[in-house]
Amino acid sequence: MQPALPRDILVHRALHALGGEATVGDVMAVTALAAPEIECVLESLIADGRTHVRVSGSGDVVYHLGPIPSRRALGHSLGPPAWARPRTASRARAEARRTVFDRKTAQLIRAREGVLSIAELVEHTGLRVAHAEREMARLVTRWGGVGHLSLDGHVVWAFPELMASAHGRFPDREPRPAWVRSRAPVAADDWLLRLFGPSRKDTLRRHALGLVIQTALAGKGVVSLERTVAYLRSRAAGGPVRRYTVEGALRQLAVDFDAPVTELNGDLFFGFRKIKRQFLASQTVRRRLRLGCTASGATIFDSADPPARATERDLEAFDRELRKPMTPLG
Repeated sequence: MQPALPRDILVHRALHALGGEATVGDVMAVTALAAPEIECVLESLIADGRTHVRVSGSGDVVYHLGPIPSRRALGHSLGPPAWARPRTASRARAEARRTVFDRKTAQLIRAREGVLSIAELVEHTGLRVAHAEREMARLVTRWGGVGHLSLDGHVVWAFPELMASAHGRFPDREPRPAWVRSRAPVAADDWLLRLFGPSRKDTLRRHALGLVIQTALAGKGVVSLERTVAYLRSRAAGGPVRRYTVEGALRQLAVDFDAPVTELNGDLFFGFRKIKRQFLASQTVRRRLRLGCTASGATIFDSADPPARATERDLEAFDRELRKPMTPLG
């Protein structure tokens, strides 16, 4: 396991990968760091002359790349090198998995226009709803999420800071959902981080989740036990698909999504209508907020400006204010 890069190097490399200019939201999406961590690093890089910042008249803040610093050049602010810090192998693995989880989730949020529901996070990760709620709470704190309550009582989360961009483009392709991945879902909770291939039970649950979500989004959201057993058997890559195991997975999903269970003619029917409502709530908030925005407007401040140019910008800003129509008194 390679040592983690210092945040200074990580943020600077992210700026380089983003073509030399980025907002804090752009850097968050690449590094999965929290906004305060990124801003702290950027302030130190600006102080060192490695990066400069431009502010537009609309208030957009864009950071621009300077020369890539070496570890030696940044050594005075890094503290002990990564390899010298107390660090166990398990902690290193946990941090690596947390970073992967956060980056993929940031990619998902951006692909879905900055708004995400718990059901969408479950679709993406395959986690139980209780675990997904814990992850969402952590990401809301980390990335400045804001809760929005739908008319039917579902809370969806918007991430405006993550959507501000210097480039105006976001990933077209979402991360693959849980049921098409070969490994078990990974969450950022240390106690959930496991090094194993997926068990048969975990794999069946994830594929059952895929059927449940596809059925819920396509119509009324009613899934039968017999249909789910047949669906999983048609996709099983060897090994038995036992009816009682599938029933256990569906009952677990029913508890998570508050789905009613009905028995009829020896079959069980699970009503997952509330899943679609969460997806619709997210779409309603997306349409209302329209969070994707590109930093634009004339530059009114640039930390790299020499004093003469800074004075010119101040005069230009003053002239723009004079040209604005005056508000009548009274």
